[in-house]
Amino acid sequence: MSLRRLLVSAAASLAFAGAAAAADITPEQIDAYTKEAIDAFKNTGLAITVVTSDSVIFQETYGVRDVRKPEEKVNEDTLFPFASIGKAFTTAALAMAVDEGKLDWDDPVRKYIPEFEMSDPYITAEFSVRDLVTHRSGLPLGAGDLLVFPDANPDVSDILAALKNIPPATSFRSEFAYDNLLYVIAGEVLSRIEGKPWHEVIETRIFKPLKMKSCKALPSESAAAKNTITQHLREPGSWEGEPIDPRYIMGDSTAPAGGISCSIKDLAKWAQFWLNDATTPSGKKLISEAQVKELWTGVTPTGVSPMLAELGDTHFSIYGLGWSLRDFHGKLLVSHSGGLLGAVSYFGILPEEDIAVFLTSNDFAIATSFLALQILDDAAGADSDWLGSGIEFYNAYQASAAKDQGKGEDAPEDVAIDPVRPLADYVGTYVDPWYGPVSIEIRDGALFIDMSRSEALDAPLIPVEPDKFVARWPDRKLNADAYVMFSAEDGEVTGMTMKAVSETTDFSFDFHDLNFTRED
Repeated sequence: MSLRRLLVSAAASLAFAGAAAAADITPEQIDAYTKEAIDAFKNTGLAITVVTSDSVIFQETYGVRDVRKPEEKVNEDTLFPFASIGKAFTTAALAMAVDEGKLDWDDPVRKYIPEFEMSDPYITAEFSVRDLVTHRSGLPLGAGDLLVFPDANPDVSDILAALKNIPPATSFRSEFAYDNLLYVIAGEVLSRIEGKPWHEVIETRIFKPLKMKSCKALPSESAAAKNTITQHLREPGSWEGEPIDPRYIMGDSTAPAGGISCSIKDLAKWAQFWLNDATTPSGKKLISEAQVKELWTGVTPTGVSPMLAELGDTHFSIYGLGWSLRDFHGKLLVSHSGGLLGAVSYFGILPEEDIAVFLTSNDFAIATSFLALQILDDAAGADSDWLGSGIEFYNAYQASAAKDQGKGEDAPEDVAIDPVRPLADYVGTYVDPWYGPVSIEIRDGALFIDMSRSEALDAPLIPVEPDKFVARWPDRKLNADAYVMFSAEDGEVTGMTMKAVSETTDFSFDFHDLNFTRED
């Protein structure tokens, strides 16, 4: 399982619930657990806040913004991207528009975006705004994310063009499959309703009334800020974060799916906003009680992982409108996690206990989720070892990913075979209906793949089986090596499919959804 898949489907979307009051969570406990987690996971930088509706219990920062600049420490004003946790900003702004009668959750998307189209005419006609934000489209997990990851920056028009060509994996509204592209379309709905760009809506609707002065809705603005983190990735098997290629920073056009950055100081305000029933510190209610309930009402069942069942006494898990909803030791948990290439975050709210926790890190190591669980589990009077379970999972992940990359004594080596046909027989342009063209060439006497939308996904192809090659991408930190399988008819190569080499590869590298036809 990939780290981000774990973030989406299991422990990273959790917090505690229990009989303990927020006052029972001491700053000393939180600090001790945080230092233990950082020591175990070796995070480059981390920021944490734990709040009640009227006070900040704990707020602290650790580590550095960039490993190359150890003198530049993280502080309470440092900007952190928090990825998919930002989906709740998009749904919050939509809820405000619903309150004002500008739209209804069950309005068809085509009412606002006439050119919106899915692969089936019935689904196109029935697809609602609610469907955009509840991960029940019928598309496969992470559908179309290769339009974005690792370094592509599509326009909304590119995403609209792709959606109609992505075949469904299940029937419409039948199963949960996490999706990012449809949140970009939700942001476009918001933009067209309000008559201004999505980022301006978020700034005026949320940042300004909550006085979240540090926050940037666009990744390019955060990246250009002086006091901002550098995202860090690790090669499989390594415990040292390395700065990402700047091209991996999320593009502005896809920001509604998770491109917001804030300081931990302002994220404390966002947490308290929800604990105070969507009311600002000045007493202004931004979202009605009915719409808060709507946002926090489950729509799509997501299943319960064995870890949750064992350590959290969890029985149900369901996705609402930009939020995950679960029971944890008998209490309601409203939460979300976030993961980018080089950054992870976690946000959990226990409304019945009047407590919320927000953690964010500039390193792709999952300390944030397990640290939150350990802090909150302890405060609840439980005795689950979340940090121990987390480090055990991370160790297994690291070992598996390293082995799949050919590292370690027991790792199989790539043994190149002689191709079953001349390399020239493979050369050409291959086109997938939603991704577009990919080029297969001969460079320096070897077959070479150029993924067209990505400068990072270009690599020689090593023949490992008849008509099967492996692409080892130059940036080993991506952990996204892929098999390339060619198909032939009557002795002529006619098409190509792909799949990730390792099960630990992030689901957004959805090579398995590609189906190329050779065009020349």
